[in-house]
Amino acid sequence: MTRRVLVLPWFDVAPRQAWAVWRREATMYKRVWPSTILSGLFDPVIYLLAMGFGLGALVGEVAGVPYVQFLAPGLIASAAMMAATFEVAWNSWIRIHQDRSYEAMLATPTTLDDVVAGELLWATTRAGVYATVMLVVVAAFGLVRSPWALLAPVVAVAGGLLFAILGLAYTASVKHVDQLTFWFTLFLTPQFLFSGIFFPLDGMPAWVRALAWATPLYHLVEAERALVLGHVDASTALHAAIVVAAALVLFRLPARLVRPHLIR
Repeated sequence: MTRRVLVLPWFDVAPRQAWAVWRREATMYKRVWPSTILSGLFDPVIYLLAMGFGLGALVGEVAGVPYVQFLAPGLIASAAMMAATFEVAWNSWIRIHQDRSYEAMLATPTTLDDVVAGELLWATTRAGVYATVMLVVVAAFGLVRSPWALLAPVVAVAGGLLFAILGLAYTASVKHVDQLTFWFTLFLTPQFLFSGIFFPLDGMPAWVRALAWATPLYHLVEAERALVLGHVDASTALHAAIVVAAALVLFRLPARLVRPHLIR
């Protein structure tokens, strides 16, 4: 009998089955990883060079540190966000609606909860890999100021899980593949611009700061910046805890939204 583990109420997962789903996606990824990891990291590295070293030469210091050091930790967070989201956007859409991979997996002893858990685990893995590589790039430029930065990929993994959950839930909700672009345009891009990556939010109107506080990327950026720059205090743990708590609360959501497409 397959051993099952209660992850959250009404969400039980067989680790062996979820791991099998993860291995399936990892095997598929081996065929394309050089091109995907380079394209996924191209944007944050370009932003680091153009904004950090280019604009940074004109800006000087921000929040008591050179602008490029202020910018770099936020780009680690955004790399994790994008890696997880891309995985559960078009890739998951294809698995659900076109090649019916989810249905094929359900023909085995694997349950829908197992499939979703495996998919989220794989997307989170990609987020962790991208964040780690980006941290190495940041360190290579001499922008890491604290050994606390070793925990940056760990926090990025939690953020990646949350964005994977939100992204898969949205993918399961839309009726047409073209609607996936709305998620990036209307949800991710505003966060990318107004989560504190490029400038402190202290000077923004109160309603902007309130909206930013309600977004997951803001808390991920704040935690990453504190770790990379060595400004670790109680607020750092709070930001990380908010990300983890949101992931736990929403963990069940994607399975509920995927179920109508597969179980008739």
